[in-house]
Amino acid sequence: MRIRTAFALVSALAISAFAAADKILTIGDNAPEFKVAGFVKGEKIGKIEKGKTYVVEFWATWCGPCIQQMPHLSEMAEKFKDKVNVVSVNCYDCRTKDPKVKEDFDVHTKRVSEWVKNNDKNMRYNIVLDDQNDTIGKNWMTPAGQNGIPCAFIVNDEGKIAWIGHPANMEDPLTQVSNHTWDLQAFKTKFDAGMAAQRAADEARAKLAMQVKAGDQAAVDAYIDGSKNKMQGFFDIINAGLQANPEFVYQNIVKYEPKIAIPGATWCSLAGALAPNLKGDSKAGMLKISEKYANAADPKVAALIYAYHARALATSGDKDAAGPWVEKAKAALDTYEPATRKDAIGKMIEEVAKLLKGN
Repeated sequence: MRIRTAFALVSALAISAFAAADKILTIGDNAPEFKVAGFVKGEKIGKIEKGKTYVVEFWATWCGPCIQQMPHLSEMAEKFKDKVNVVSVNCYDCRTKDPKVKEDFDVHTKRVSEWVKNNDKNMRYNIVLDDQNDTIGKNWMTPAGQNGIPCAFIVNDEGKIAWIGHPANMEDPLTQVSNHTWDLQAFKTKFDAGMAAQRAADEARAKLAMQVKAGDQAAVDAYIDGSKNKMQGFFDIINAGLQANPEFVYQNIVKYEPKIAIPGATWCSLAGALAPNLKGDSKAGMLKISEKYANAADPKVAALIYAYHARALATSGDKDAAGPWVEKAKAALDTYEPATRKDAIGKMIEEVAKLLKGN
């Protein structure tokens, strides 16, 4: 399982999923086309049929939250096995190190099949493959305004979308849908209101992206001041400019770092994302901020913070300085809490160590 950065990076596509959709998909609409590219496990479900109830869930091998939900999804599949067809769609997964190059589909099929085999006990449901262009994802996720996975859709026996959300929250809706007691219209009202708010937020972030790219400091200050959650507003600025205007992002980090309380792991993780895109004094300054929080790390989380700081140094070209922090991360692993995360943190430290060897 990959350890993600401590903050959520919003991709260009995720800034407005709705903008990429030809139409909006909402509660009560007919289930979209379900054109499966391949089958991995269980029943070969290749279409949505009326008279049957379905859970259509989206996941990827790189997605830590998806992996965390697999045992729960298995429990749901077993609990509702006589009433519901649970089918999990591997999507957004035909990737290579080059974002412009898609993984060969035969290679992809073999890789995902082996991955599923290795995680078989936690994936006790039907598994299918989306194609290299993520066609099912584009037909379902994008028009429904869903930017993240895992995500589940419940389709009732009339072929209508009855519920959309995180699979962790679907047990009660699934019980009611399968028992024909679900108030579809009430949920539609709630869902549509949430999507309207999301669209407004997407539009605001799209506008912000243009302002950050242009280096409009007054607009950035107004955005943060007007945010109910100042930390989230600050990260919206960072997300908008990491690639488009990294120097401007750094200037705002210098300005707001003393004003907004953010966990040390987040600062060190941010340094790993931003510092390689900076030059000269700005790069040195970002790494100094990271070092400050690494030096102040709580022993309970120090292994993670040290690893993030080491990665920031290594990816910024200073592997000599990164080495001692990797060793400190290894030494701090014993005191990391929660203990259930030690293996994952250990793997991350190993990945950072490989950077120092040029692997």
